[in-house]
Amino acid sequence: MDFGYARTTAGNFRLVSRLMSQAERVLTLNDDIDRITAEVIDAARDALVIGTN
Repeated sequence: MDFGYARTTAGNFRLVSRLMSQAERVLTLNDDIDRITAEVIDAARDALVIGTN
């Protein structure tokens, strides 16, 4: 499954770590979701400030 995190992070481990931490926060705020989905990754990505270069 491709959740888009590889495309979002371009292999940057620090960014992967930040994205997964944010995804965990999204899961914490939404008790009815019990696993990481594409929607969770999208919400986490939208919450991060990521440079364009």
